[in-house]
Amino acid sequence: MSTRPSSVPLLALLAAVGMLPFLADPDRSTAARTYAYDTPVLKTSPWPAMRRDRRNTGSSPIRARLDRTAEPWRFRTGKGVFSTPVIDGHDTAYFGSADRYFYAVGRDGELRWKLKTGEIIDSAGTLGARDPQAGGPTLTFGSADEHIYRLRDPERRDLSRSRRIVWRFRTEKPPQGGQIVNWWEGNVVTGPGGTLYAGNTGGGMYAISPRGEELWNHPTGNSVWSAAAIDDAGRIFFGSVDAFLYGIDSAGGSLWSRLTVGFNASSAAIGSDGTVYIGSFDHSLYALDPATGNVRWRFETGDHIYPSAALEENGAGETVAVYTASADGSIYKLDTDGNLIWRYDTGDPIRSSPALGRAPKGESGRILYVGSSDGSLYAIDTADGTRRWSYDTTPRGPVLHDRNDLNSSPALGKRGIWIGGESGYLYHVPYDYCLGPGRRDDRCDVDPGEQFGDDLTRTMPVTAGGTTEPGGYSRRLPTATTITGRLVVRRAGETRDVHMLPAPDARSLVADVHPDFPFDAQLSADGRDLHVVPRGFLRADTRYRVDLAGDYAGDGSGSFSDRIEFRTRRRRAARLPLEVARDRVGAFNLRRLSLPLPSLLPSVNQIGFDSYDWIAGTLDRTREGDGGRGRLLLWVIGSRERNGERVADPKSEFAFPLTGRYAGDSVILDQRSFSLLFTFGRVPLDRLGFRGSFDPTLTMRPGAAVYGEVDCPSVPNLGALLLVAGLCNDQEKLIASGTYLTSGYRGPANRRPDGVALADITLTRPTATTDGSVAADLRLSKGADFGAGEHTAGILLLDAATGRPLPLDYDGLTKLRKSGGRITGADLRLPAGTALPDRITAYAIADVFPLGSRSLR
Repeated sequence: MSTRPSSVPLLALLAAVGMLPFLADPDRSTAARTYAYDTPVLKTSPWPAMRRDRRNTGSSPIRARLDRTAEPWRFRTGKGVFSTPVIDGHDTAYFGSADRYFYAVGRDGELRWKLKTGEIIDSAGTLGARDPQAGGPTLTFGSADEHIYRLRDPERRDLSRSRRIVWRFRTEKPPQGGQIVNWWEGNVVTGPGGTLYAGNTGGGMYAISPRGEELWNHPTGNSVWSAAAIDDAGRIFFGSVDAFLYGIDSAGGSLWSRLTVGFNASSAAIGSDGTVYIGSFDHSLYALDPATGNVRWRFETGDHIYPSAALEENGAGETVAVYTASADGSIYKLDTDGNLIWRYDTGDPIRSSPALGRAPKGESGRILYVGSSDGSLYAIDTADGTRRWSYDTTPRGPVLHDRNDLNSSPALGKRGIWIGGESGYLYHVPYDYCLGPGRRDDRCDVDPGEQFGDDLTRTMPVTAGGTTEPGGYSRRLPTATTITGRLVVRRAGETRDVHMLPAPDARSLVADVHPDFPFDAQLSADGRDLHVVPRGFLRADTRYRVDLAGDYAGDGSGSFSDRIEFRTRRRRAARLPLEVARDRVGAFNLRRLSLPLPSLLPSVNQIGFDSYDWIAGTLDRTREGDGGRGRLLLWVIGSRERNGERVADPKSEFAFPLTGRYAGDSVILDQRSFSLLFTFGRVPLDRLGFRGSFDPTLTMRPGAAVYGEVDCPSVPNLGALLLVAGLCNDQEKLIASGTYLTSGYRGPANRRPDGVALADITLTRPTATTDGSVAADLRLSKGADFGAGEHTAGILLLDAATGRPLPLDYDGLTKLRKSGGRITGADLRLPAGTALPDRITAYAIADVFPLGSRSLR
């Protein structure tokens, strides 16, 4: 580690001359207003960084002022928005999206400019004061393309890309802790002297000069997603996925590290007395001594803590309250000794970091703003913990209706609250809109109470997108579906942290289903969600009931008995538009996976799932009997955009089969024993299934469901930690469920490439000690354009007796042969000891088009 020191001003001196933040007159909301920040951020910005100030208090001096002419609006990006917007003095918001763009959107919702990067963006930028090198104000942010970008004059619309970018920074440090990328997912902050601090997914907290040069990096054992908090002495505090909390000095030297029993993703907040407040995936909010890291107190919630804390100060600048939120769905107010003052339950997980603003003129106190996975932005009166109002951002259209998580954190502008959503929208909600012109808006709720009743024991249905539905499923389900029930126990207005008891197993908790259907059942690791997975298609236009009953324990014990009812969709006289023709096969885009259950998954890979872009092509389709039923074999690869269309991505790490059944336009597609790529490596899945109903354009109708099972002990690098952290159920499985989007494919990847044919496929069987292989040789005509930079090729092996794919890592084990830049063949390595059936069917595939198959022995 480099120990080159950075320049740290005397923060105490700045405080003495009155340059620390203050509670200014909120009525002076003009572009000329400054906020007396003590680091060189944009002085006119009401929210220049992820948690606003150097200490990460998440607190704003701006009063909520009702504008009776203002209406909420939204701006749509191409994919989910999980980053926190930063706001300049003109109320322009700057933020990134999973669609790889960084955006500038004006106060009226108009796009001012956007900048494309090479990968997803899910962390906040920082707005800087005038920089000599840039010749004006700056905006600095990180991208998963492994670069930090510094931009000049963010308010200007007319800059070219080359003119806008001042510099890009990239580290050459190899990733740590099993990570395989150096994505910048830690929020960038501006520290004393203009030094930039950012955490890296490859591990480590970095200090970067205003000129884009590395000053030092402090190594960690895994990713750093925290925004650095900096105290008056220049000390820096943050957490890491390696399960440690860190305190370091201004030169990057270690002061202390504190082990927790969980990942640490939230950002530290520093109280007026120096206490460091930070949440952990071990369900706890810690109050730490800044000099030693010793625990002053610890407050435990019902699930992991992803959000960062917000701090309330009195008129004398003393911290008087700490606010945190948890994936248990609740917001907590604590005093500075760690005692609970109140708890407000939204009913669905919270990953959004709360932001504090001042009440309108004529009112005292503070208002806490936070987003929830139920799609609502909440405004909570902090005096008593009641709802002031909430605004439901859930999209009304069928495609995005169930993708409504507000996992971004709010930023407080001059006129309202900005927050990003899983839907891909950035929302702006005017202050107290729901108390003024929005009183008749059905998206507004001004009931001061919570989501659920004061006393109840219920198992409520949960949508594929993860939303709890207390009134029952609000829409019909596809005939190819899964059912999830969530246990909610409330006593005297408080939600109890309880779990179902699988005695003897999860299936025993399903007392009855009617009409009867065969099913599998698995309990989530926390025991709150019971997943019921039908083994086949349900009847169309039929009312079903699923009776759940059993015992629970935890914060109280007892028994539950409840019924989930739903109706399936009407039968459609539809034909599945997935055919196999001589020169073209049916294909669809499979994209934007969302896996909200368990609540841990969005907290560690929410934007990663949302960023997936795949093409699924039909290798084979067989009809079985009457009724439009049969079997499907699909090949899935990664895709990229080229000139407005999706094409094969040769750099993608995805290539795997899906096989299953169809009935009319409904499908049940499963794959057993394969792996998906995360930033820390491949995760072996026991099972991954996609269910739903296509419309004629190959767009999945609402209710599309994903279901997966992971064997925890087999997960590389993290398996033991998953078990210790309680993220695996009684069967040592991590159960995941969610939803996804599709659309008909309109590119070249599903067509027979001109001048390319299969010459032969040969098999060399592995032995106990030596590898085997399958070699596919291609025959290319002289003018064939099958370049390795534009296309890919694959090999798939089936058990000829069953038609099931062999459980192999097809992407990781396949190597392409090339000549003159063209693909001439592919080799699939069969590791020593791989058991093969006597007869194998082997497919050779160009992108997702089947060039041919051979029977091998």
